[in-house]
Amino acid sequence: MRYFRIKIRPFFEGRIVSDANGEFVADADLYFTKIRYGEIVENTPIFDYFHLQSFDKKEFWEWKLQDVYRGGWEYPGNRNWYISDRFKLLLERYIIASQYHFYETRLLYKYKKLKYWIFQFPVTPYKNIDFSKSEFILEQENKVYNFSSEEEYTSCYRKTYKEVKKKMKCVKIYLKDICDITKSTNNDIIVSERLKIAMEKINIEGFEFSELDYEIIVEK
Repeated sequence: MRYFRIKIRPFFEGRIVSDANGEFVADADLYFTKIRYGEIVENTPIFDYFHLQSFDKKEFWEWKLQDVYRGGWEYPGNRNWYISDRFKLLLERYIIASQYHFYETRLLYKYKKLKYWIFQFPVTPYKNIDFSKSEFILEQENKVYNFSSEEEYTSCYRKTYKEVKKKMKCVKIYLKDICDITKSTNNDIIVSERLKIAMEKINIEGFEFSELDYEIIVEK
């Protein structure tokens, strides 16, 4: 299965794309702090409401409605996406990496409240990676590294970055099971070709795709 890197576009046609700001959500600190640190919070109320904001002039904050936004200002960060209802419905038809959650919200856009979701993902990004088969290298080196577990990989990553200021880069990643959207050890969010095609077919707006410079192999 072929995979692509996916990123939220920060600019479109030369203008800044706004971020989602939840400053008016009731009890935001109570819930957002937990989500921000990776906790899945069940049975939350509808987060009412978010609005769009950027460092551009206020008159341009709502210049473009799209299917995904980054979070800014008051937001449960940790790279969680702010997505439209139609994008959520599409994602649910595909295989999402283990441990994720959708939180229902309202987005106030041009005096109307729209249904949007916080997509908390990925919570345990490396659970589906077979580290014993995957291959890694250090920046500016050619030696291939293998690891017996996620813990061994993480320990080596931190040690080498601290001691020699070099990051561990993946060369080949083995996924234990098929997954249409997940995260690689290069800190990329990646999507399968079939999900990419489905997104493009219904014009999901706000993303850009690029080729990977490493290999993804699905074992099953």
